[in-house]
Amino acid sequence: METLYINRDARIAHEDATLVVATDSGKRRVPVKTLRQVVILGEAGLTTSVLNLLGRAGVRVTVLDWHGNVTGSYEPAGSPAAGRVRLAQARAVLDPAARLSLARAFVEGAVGNILANLRYSAYRGGNALRATIVEIEGRAAAIAAAEDVPGLMGLEGLVRAAYYAAWREIDPRLDFGRRIRRPLNNPVNCLISWFNGLAYNAVRTEIAKSHLDDCLSYQHSPQEARASLALDLAEVFKPAICDTLIFEIHGRETDMSAWFEQEEGVCRLSEVGRRRTLEMWVAKIEQTGARVGSLKQTIFEEVMKLERHLLGIAPYTPWRRRV
Repeated sequence: METLYINRDARIAHEDATLVVATDSGKRRVPVKTLRQVVILGEAGLTTSVLNLLGRAGVRVTVLDWHGNVTGSYEPAGSPAAGRVRLAQARAVLDPAARLSLARAFVEGAVGNILANLRYSAYRGGNALRATIVEIEGRAAAIAAAEDVPGLMGLEGLVRAAYYAAWREIDPRLDFGRRIRRPLNNPVNCLISWFNGLAYNAVRTEIAKSHLDDCLSYQHSPQEARASLALDLAEVFKPAICDTLIFEIHGRETDMSAWFEQEEGVCRLSEVGRRRTLEMWVAKIEQTGARVGSLKQTIFEEVMKLERHLLGIAPYTPWRRRV
């Protein structure tokens, strides 16, 4: 296990090189040597001795709020770094053509995976999706002609608006209206933000294993006070991981009333909802097939593809979902 998710109120201690996570349901012991990250999603108490142990072992601690947004991280000292890579990364940010080329690749990857989702649903009988597929194919063809990053972002925004509007054709319960983030106003908007936050955190974790600086980005502004490179790469994976999880949930769950807490136009996941969605998230990204590795491994490979591109070893091409 590389990532330990703590989604209940807990007290975190350690016995030698083993974490001890105490909750109302009992204690869980996890050897630190098996971990790369601890993700805390509930109230948790820990000591500096626990942080020292995790820091020496190279384990990051990330705190998420109730909506899945990263609110802070404890970063171990001595993370991988290489001046050559950082310089190449910065040069590509400062070169308008190089930045536009990478931003275009991220948008192409995102739109390609959005189309893969729609085509898969259409193949399974969603004939009403055909018009949306044609519309998005037209937008996709315009990506190559975009002259700047804001233009690309505008195209992607139009694609996502059409895509989200078509969700009701996949399942009537997915008709969630406009995409609203603050405050989250209904269960589908809540799930989108929750899974997107988990995807952002997963990509950021894999970037930390590379020599890349997660503050230097291409599609999203590197001036934002976030790890914006993780936002870039997460765009490629969100349709294939986050959105398909939402489709799967609505396809097999008949009663989700206990998953959400709603009051005065604000919606958030309950503890039951967080636990169930986390179980599905972990199964989704860590499952391996007979011929392919896990999605977590795929994300790391995507990070390394970007690093090789910046070093001039091989051009970056975005990952595409196979359907």
